[in-house]
Amino acid sequence: MAVAVAHSPWHRLAWLARRLIRLDQPYLITGPQASYEYHRWLTPLENLVTLQVYAEDVPLWLQMAGGGCRVFETPPNTTQVRAAQEAIILDSTLEPERHQRRRVIDGLAFIALEDLCLDLVERARGETSLAEAAAIIIAQRDFLAWDVLLDQAEQRGLARRLGALLDAINAEAEATLVPPEAIKELGRRVDMVHPPLEEAIYPPGRHRSVPSSYRPIAERWGVRLALPRYVIGKVVLDLQPQRS
Repeated sequence: MAVAVAHSPWHRLAWLARRLIRLDQPYLITGPQASYEYHRWLTPLENLVTLQVYAEDVPLWLQMAGGGCRVFETPPNTTQVRAAQEAIILDSTLEPERHQRRRVIDGLAFIALEDLCLDLVERARGETSLAEAAAIIIAQRDFLAWDVLLDQAEQRGLARRLGALLDAINAEAEATLVPPEAIKELGRRVDMVHPPLEEAIYPPGRHRSVPSSYRPIAERWGVRLALPRYVIGKVVLDLQPQRS
C-alpha cells in the first residue's frame, strides 16, 4: 500500500489538484509528469507540470498564478523554475479528440499514453524524448491501445519513425516486447501511405551515424536511425523486471 501511495499522482501533484478545483476547464497533464505516470522510469520535478489546454482558455488558466505559483505560456528556464514554488507550463494545442481519449487517474486528467508516445517521437530533439517513448511502450505494452497508436501514427505521418523505434526496442531486448503483428501492420500502412524514399533523421543530435546493428532496421523503414544503442538499451535494462 505504501508503494502505491508514493507513486500516486494525487500524492505527487496534490498542489496541482488543489488549484484545479478552482478552474473547471478541460485540460490534460502532459510532458514529464505524464511520461512518469506511464513508465515510472525518469523522475520529473514535482513542482513543475505541463498542461495542454484549449487556446481560447489560456487567459483563464493564467489566473491560476499567485500564492507561490507561476504560470508560463512558454517553457521557463531553470532559474525561473527554481524561483517558483509551483510552476505550470501551458500548451495551448488541446483538441477535442485528444481530450476524449484522456485517461483519468486519481481524479486527474492525463494525456492518453498513445498520444504522448507520438508527441515524444515527433518532437524529439535529442535522446531523452526517444528514451521516454521507448520506456512508455515497454512499461505499458500490455495496456497500449495498439490500434489507436497505429492509426494516429499513420495520420500524423509518423509511421516510419514509430516503426523504427518499435523494431529497435525488440532488437535491444532480444525479445518480442512489441507484438510482431503490430510492427507488421504498421509496415503495411507505410507501404500504402508514405513515399518509399522518405527519410527521417532520428534524432537530430550529436550522433549522425547509424549503428551497424540498426542498419537493417533503418533500411527496412526508410529512415536514417542516427540513434546510439545505449539510449534504448538503457531503458530495456532498467525496465527488465517488468518483462514477461
